[in-house]
Amino acid sequence: MLGSVGVQRINRALGFRADGNSLETHIAATFGEAQDDLEMGKTLPKFLLQEDQTLSLALGTHTVPIPAGFARADDERPISFPISGSNRPKFLQQKRIYKDAVEAYSNSDFNTVGFKVYVLRSSVIDFIIPATAATTFTWNYYKYAAAWSLGGENEWMLHKTAKWWLIGEVGYRIAYDLRDANAKTLFDDMRQKGRAATFGDILAREDESGPLVMGANL
Repeated sequence: MLGSVGVQRINRALGFRADGNSLETHIAATFGEAQDDLEMGKTLPKFLLQEDQTLSLALGTHTVPIPAGFARADDERPISFPISGSNRPKFLQQKRIYKDAVEAYSNSDFNTVGFKVYVLRSSVIDFIIPATAATTFTWNYYKYAAAWSLGGENEWMLHKTAKWWLIGEVGYRIAYDLRDANAKTLFDDMRQKGRAATFGDILAREDESGPLVMGANL
């Protein structure tokens, strides 16, 4: 769905406002604001997940650049690398603090092949010890969606259910600003249904892992 069609849907719920009305600039800005908020939630939707991505570490180096648009690592699929003679890869442990990553290695580790941990720094992924051979790692990570635009279809607007979550969220905020109770009710129902449908597979496991926090504004 084009971003402009999303704006039209909001116009319709606000009393069939004509295209090009003075409110549309505010609606467009609110799409960007709402998308940013939803992508700051503790739980991100699966359509933002980049699966089985590779990282290439050159001989003698210990860092690789963090991919453009990186949001966060996927805890269910940490970085791994293949083990010669085995069908099972070795998974590395992510450390949150650089000091802890360094202290995970003994002095002798710096002269042997044996990656154990990694740490995400401001612009690189640091494996701490230099590679004694070129190594290809595999991992999953979440990537921020492209910026919302009137004439485009980013990941949110292309998704069958997430577009209604986002449109509902934007519409609810606009209706709140307008003090339009009827529109607030309509958009709240839209965003709740869209969110539930988008997270259907995750909601089924909610009891196992605790409550979801979906969107920084929730």
